[in-house]
Amino acid sequence: MEDFDSLRREATKLERHLEDRVSRYQQLAQKLNTHEKSLDSLLNSAETGSVIPTEEEATLRSDIQRTLSTLSDLIQEKLAPAADRSGKSQHQLLVKRYREILFDLTGDFQKTSALFNRKKEQLELFAGANTQSGVGEQDESMQHLMRERHHINNSLDASAAVINQASEIHSDLRTQGMSLRGVQGTILRITSNIPGLNRLVENIRRRRSRDDMVVSGVIAACILFTLWYVFG
Repeated sequence: MEDFDSLRREATKLERHLEDRVSRYQQLAQKLNTHEKSLDSLLNSAETGSVIPTEEEATLRSDIQRTLSTLSDLIQEKLAPAADRSGKSQHQLLVKRYREILFDLTGDFQKTSALFNRKKEQLELFAGANTQSGVGEQDESMQHLMRERHHINNSLDASAAVINQASEIHSDLRTQGMSLRGVQGTILRITSNIPGLNRLVENIRRRRSRDDMVVSGVIAACILFTLWYVFG
């Protein structure tokens, strides 16, 4: 029991650290997405290379990947076996909860990482176009390409907005699910104590039944004695 509690505290610590880092990573991506709203912005970013905070993004990415791996190993190699050894249903539920959290945070990280990669590819594409073209000189085909990229960028922005809304709804549902799982754990703990409660109720019922039998016997004896006294 103490071993499982110690592992649970370690898993909770990793979970909170991971949620904080993934949240910061998403905020960084949102900041990037908000900045790049037009074709001119993309062109300026390609020229200066100053929009994507490469060092901060790489640091967060590395930290998140390392924490995901550590939490996954902890659940699979330590927490789950400890829950199996304890044989308690609430321990199994906790392991399931941590696996769901790990799955959700992994999905959030992968979606945000894909957004960063897409933005980097856009900047590289426009940077290459600017390198090939002279300063202030673009032919008709390049202008057509720019217009097409502009439309694509608008579509990507709309898709990102929908994904962000879905992520918020998913986060709310995950929070509600965690609350429901906590209530379920409480119910399971109460249920585990019901057999003892049933035994207590059964003992009370049996004692009451014996008392009723004794009282009935006394009453019957009194009635018989009265009849014998009156008619005897």
